[in-house]
Amino acid sequence: MARFDSGVRFDSGARFDEPEGNASRPRTSMIKISRFFKIIFSDPEISLNELIAFATDAQERMVANNPGALFNALITATATALTTLGNCFSDDITKLAFRKAAKQAKDTYRRALPGHINKIYGKVLGQYGDSAPQITQCFPAGRSIFQTEVDDALDDRLQALINGLAPLVPVMGPEAHADAGGLFSTWIALYAASESTTGAKSNTQEGKAAARAVLERQLMINLLTIAKQFVGEEDKANVYFQEHLLEDHPASEPEPPEPPVP
Repeated sequence: MARFDSGVRFDSGARFDEPEGNASRPRTSMIKISRFFKIIFSDPEISLNELIAFATDAQERMVANNPGALFNALITATATALTTLGNCFSDDITKLAFRKAAKQAKDTYRRALPGHINKIYGKVLGQYGDSAPQITQCFPAGRSIFQTEVDDALDDRLQALINGLAPLVPVMGPEAHADAGGLFSTWIALYAASESTTGAKSNTQEGKAAARAVLERQLMINLLTIAKQFVGEEDKANVYFQEHLLEDHPASEPEPPEPPVP
């Protein structure tokens, strides 16, 4: 009901003499945009072990869920950051964890590679046809070789694909060539991380802190880049990032002793 003694007001509480949009009222529920510019992984509550577990899991998830090879650069940079951090530790148990994570990421890449190769093959096939010389130029040993080739020689196979695609760019466009280049650079990073032994160590606290900061920043870049690709699709967060790995996991309570035998 309207009142006229102190400005027009309705039962809803809205007043026409108030600033538009109730600008004078504090916005308590509005998210601060500045939060998206912070490196959230620098939280001191996140232990190094938690950060490493989260990063290695996220890396493998990017490798397994990499539509159109979009995240090749992120995978490469993450692998490099993890390797650098791993080389700051001389502890055998810690280094073993890094090596296991690197091997898992490499194996995941190998399983996903045939799918990426088939997409590139399909683009060449669609442009030139099934018996065109361009098919042989790009895939001289066929497609299955990318699945069966030993790790040591896979970079040569990928480089040959890049070389075969390069002359076709004026006709096909740069996409297939860029995809092949991304697959190559990602493989080089993952394979190097997997094969790395001790590397050059930097065991000072400053070296470890600097290496951790690089990884934290890269994880933030990964988060923002992936979110940009899936704006509005909140369910994608769980596909790429497992937040629970950053949480404290209290030790389980010891089991009660068995009662004495009478």
